[in-house]
Amino acid sequence: MQIAHPVNKNVAILNRVFTLASVPDAASIKINFQDGSTQVPSGWFADIGEPFSSHAGSYQGAELMYGWKSKETGKPMSLEGNGRARPEPEDVLLSTFIHMQANDISSLRYGRFNGVKAEGYWELKVLNGVYKVMVAVGDGAVNKADEVDCINIEGVRAISDFTPMGKLRSPGRFKSSEVTVNVNDGYLTVDAGGGINTKICYIQIEPVNLLPYVYMVPEKQSLLFKKNGVNSSSFSIGMHNSENIKTKYTLTAVYTGSAKNWMSFTPAGVGGDSVYTLDYSEAKKLDEGIYYADITASSPGFTAFTVNVQLRIVNDGKPYIISSNLINGSCAASIINIAANNIFVPAVPGMKGGTNNTTITGKTVRLFKVTYNREENVPGVVQGTGGGDAISFSPARPLEANSNYKFIVTGGVKSYSGASFFPYECSFSTGGAAIDSGNIINASFTKIAMPGTQNKKYTSLLFGPDAKLYALKINGEIERFNVDHTSGMLSGLKIINTLIKKRGESTAIGLTFDKASTAQNLVAWVSYSSSGLSEAPMFDGKISRLSGPELENEEQVIINLPRSTRDHMVNSLVFGPDGALYISQGSNSSAGNFDKGWQREETLLAGAILRLDVAKLTNIKLPLDVKTTSKQRLINTAPATILTMADGSYNPYSVNSPLTIYASGIRNGYDMVWHSNGQLYVPANGSGGGGNSPASVNGTRRPDGTFYNGPTVVSTQNVPVQRDWLFRINPARNVGYYGHPNPLRGEYVINRGYTDNPMYSQSVKTDINYRKPAFDFGFNKSPNGVIEYKSNTFNGALKGKLLVCRFSGGGDIMVLEPGALSKVPLHDLNKDQIYDIVKSAGGSGNYGLHGMAGFANPLDLVEDITNGNIYLSEFNWNDNPNLISQITLLKVVQKSGDSPKNTSATISKR
Repeated sequence: MQIAHPVNKNVAILNRVFTLASVPDAASIKINFQDGSTQVPSGWFADIGEPFSSHAGSYQGAELMYGWKSKETGKPMSLEGNGRARPEPEDVLLSTFIHMQANDISSLRYGRFNGVKAEGYWELKVLNGVYKVMVAVGDGAVNKADEVDCINIEGVRAISDFTPMGKLRSPGRFKSSEVTVNVNDGYLTVDAGGGINTKICYIQIEPVNLLPYVYMVPEKQSLLFKKNGVNSSSFSIGMHNSENIKTKYTLTAVYTGSAKNWMSFTPAGVGGDSVYTLDYSEAKKLDEGIYYADITASSPGFTAFTVNVQLRIVNDGKPYIISSNLINGSCAASIINIAANNIFVPAVPGMKGGTNNTTITGKTVRLFKVTYNREENVPGVVQGTGGGDAISFSPARPLEANSNYKFIVTGGVKSYSGASFFPYECSFSTGGAAIDSGNIINASFTKIAMPGTQNKKYTSLLFGPDAKLYALKINGEIERFNVDHTSGMLSGLKIINTLIKKRGESTAIGLTFDKASTAQNLVAWVSYSSSGLSEAPMFDGKISRLSGPELENEEQVIINLPRSTRDHMVNSLVFGPDGALYISQGSNSSAGNFDKGWQREETLLAGAILRLDVAKLTNIKLPLDVKTTSKQRLINTAPATILTMADGSYNPYSVNSPLTIYASGIRNGYDMVWHSNGQLYVPANGSGGGGNSPASVNGTRRPDGTFYNGPTVVSTQNVPVQRDWLFRINPARNVGYYGHPNPLRGEYVINRGYTDNPMYSQSVKTDINYRKPAFDFGFNKSPNGVIEYKSNTFNGALKGKLLVCRFSGGGDIMVLEPGALSKVPLHDLNKDQIYDIVKSAGGSGNYGLHGMAGFANPLDLVEDITNGNIYLSEFNWNDNPNLISQITLLKVVQKSGDSPKNTSATISKR
């Protein structure tokens, strides 16, 4: 270090990047000096003149620290405005540069300088050691101002008295040099001493031989302390060094703000892998809020290491966020959504549990891009979940690579009792934007809001056999539109109020047309429950058949399907290739047992895909009452041929029963689709956390006709958030189990056992009948509407792929490609993984997809297969005032070489 750099106590730091402690990354670092509008060269970081500060990158896990300081004061200084981009040469590394000594440019001789007229030097925080550094200077343009470029790196002269020579674009206008330097104070320093109007183009730093260093790996870096609750107020820090030798360590803390000394450190031994205990029990003396401290580990002869720790102090009398899907201080390569998916809400008698979704808005939940001097609001969709157990933010466009962000939830988010959440914030960074060119899907749509559909809640969209678009609203009303297949516009609105007139307003979800339905003989099936999404009756689900030219005739076919207290109910309907009607039935609970959020036990038909053999309804008086019993003794002795149990309740296990269990343990599949490959795909929502799982009981009848006989499974409480899955049901196999427990059906293990629920002992494995999912959506994505794309548009880029609406986490349409797009003969049905998903692309993250992201809770979709256009229901669950519920047309953007439209195709959703 050759220039003094006093600590700047006057610079306000708006954000701290909380680096995940790990083995320091000493990779090559390449910086291009440029203006703010030039595209950053691939594989390089950009410097646009920002003061010395944190930058996202690869050094020490999640951040780089570099930038400019004043030659006069040694304090961080902005040279923003001094970056330039010349039209020549073509190499952007040379055509861009930053003025290091703009104070040498005389305004009287050369006119006004547009930038910062000051001299600065540049620093990069590094590990101590020997580095090979390459640097380039110069200017491709010929200017009047004097220029003598000098560069010193750690006091070593790298470029001396270089004056650009020659005409525009001449190679003589640039000079590069490579030197080897030694860094012993943790900062690689580059200055222009001895030069006049020096212009630096780029620098590349390569580690040659690093000095020994220490590093640490704490168990936690975001601490939670409950003032009136039971706490674990200490955690362990693993101490390591690059030489892996025995040494003594010293740990110190520097606290941000006025709160001091809330941590203490106790050594637990000496060695290459020593352990220290960090105790923060003194936090009990602090007020509720968020606190920060930097922990530095040092040892004689080793470079020190620092990690930042966040402490949040809450109490159990108010709601708070336990954690989010991103760890505070983490670096993520690809981020589709940020979700606070582990939430505590105190129970209040007489009040609905969970978060009041109406308080989750663009003002109470926000994402910021953070630079050294400002926080820039990031546009996106904020939303809760039906269970009130998660709060998420889906960016409207992919986040920028190598950037810092901060996710916040304010006290404006409240529970149903009106209690405000403790504020929450999580800072993170993004890594490099690696692109898998083999996975890019080239498909582009233009989003067009359909006039007349605004502020309406559509739950299901499909084309009828008459080529008209049918849109079911949540209250049971159906809207029918004529479709212009050239423009994609809708017209001729016809309102069909048959269900409302006959049954009153409802909560309607599923709509499908009968296999035998024609344009001249319309027959549709609709699923619905009583109106509202709270305190619903236990047996509340119904299915009706509508018929007639205007679907004016209604007949109830099924009554008393199960329902949760809230929004898990009888969902979508679809006819299978066998002519049967398949019904997605939601669960009654969060994780299989009664819990304070859902407040209902499971029933025999809940959390499953049901199959209705329509032919068996011929000799049965309708409506068919499918209310089931909770008496396990009767279920275990269900008769083989009679439609009812001994108490008169419905028996789904009889061979003569029209309605049976087709796939068990699917918690809440909003929609499903029969693919051309013969498989039934069901996107399903996992538990939002906080539920309870049941204990096993031997001798319980299971859907496949067997009886449970171990192993023993204990009940667990406060099951953590579970993943959302895409399930695949093979009609050639017997009924399987897909992971949502139901004690009445002898299914007890949630998903993959201990892997998904650490409340189990490690010995708990999957159920013997468990079927692995075809795809893992991750946490809190809420996958809902699904179709198979049928059109040859985009030269078949989307044909045969599944398109799935991600309602909460993503706000986009995801594209999934099965491994087999047509039926494949299999000798062993247990080895049918060929139909699982082999490629996936998020609408908000794939570089080839356009117009498939930034939606307000996309719920359902349908394709016009005559042209490949898509109609989408934006539901706007929370009635966010910044968004709108509507039908949106995704109109195909035709490009040269695209396949022609398929105008002879028959239109159908599924």
